[in-house]
Amino acid sequence: MPAFLLRLLLLLAVEAGAAALLRDPGTPWIPVLLAVFVAGSAVPHGTEAEFAGRFLVALTAVGTARLGATAWEGRGLPAVAGLGVLLVFQAAVLMRLSLRGRRRRGRRAGRG
Repeated sequence: MPAFLLRLLLLLAVEAGAAALLRDPGTPWIPVLLAVFVAGSAVPHGTEAEFAGRFLVALTAVGTARLGATAWEGRGLPAVAGLGVLLVFQAAVLMRLSLRGRRRRGRRAGRG
């Protein structure tokens, strides 16, 4: 399995779990979203992503988890549309980070 797909599936699993937890009104949302942020910043491990890339993935993961919980509760089309946009953006950022590291390693190996 390509590393990009593994990273994306791991992040989607964390976000889905957080969205399921956030559906319950009694759930403390700060620790849940903090855990999603930490997992989101750790997912690009193994790429050459620096602070900005990791922060972008982590922030998108938090937004996805929050909008996922809102959409799961049936709060309307804007939440579902926002969730779709965030998921596409997150997949694009992860793909760019994953492929950028592969291209740089390929260039270094060819320079010998």
